[in-house]
Amino acid sequence: MEGRLDWRTLLWRFLTPTPTDFGGLDRRFVHQRLYLEALEEWNVRVHIAVDTSGSIGSAVLSRFLGEVRAILRAYPRTQAQLYYADAQLYGPYPLEPEGPWPRPRGGGGTDFRPFFRHLEAQENPLGEILAVYLTDGYGDFLETPPRFPVLWVVAPGGLADEGFPFGEVARLWD
Repeated sequence: MEGRLDWRTLLWRFLTPTPTDFGGLDRRFVHQRLYLEALEEWNVRVHIAVDTSGSIGSAVLSRFLGEVRAILRAYPRTQAQLYYADAQLYGPYPLEPEGPWPRPRGGGGTDFRPFFRHLEAQENPLGEILAVYLTDGYGDFLETPPRFPVLWVVAPGGLADEGFPFGEVARLWD
């Protein structure tokens, strides 16, 4: 049986800056000849893919979207983009916690590669990329891991942890 660490705990590690995230000098104190390091404001762009393949029923899809809303409420300053994905990628759609969301698209097979290839092509000079993929885990994976952190949030009855070739795996529990 897999451990029961809440997936939000894993996400928190990626989205919360620590007091040791310093860079550059704090210009507010230079005129006083105090050369203090400035605490950087960490800017993470979260790209959230929701599996809309045929193996995802309406109850699981509804739960996935509820979890995405929970991310946005817990981390309101996070820049989030939503993607729907089956064998194709739909999006990105910018997200606001209470704003209107596009209707899910998909219903075909599952291929994780279009999402990761899209993110690999992104240039992100303003911060880091974090990928969160809500899925049952059954689909085609990249052969080489992406260059950014990945958090798989897996539905009950989904692929076993050792079936994921990269990233961290967390479970949604009944």
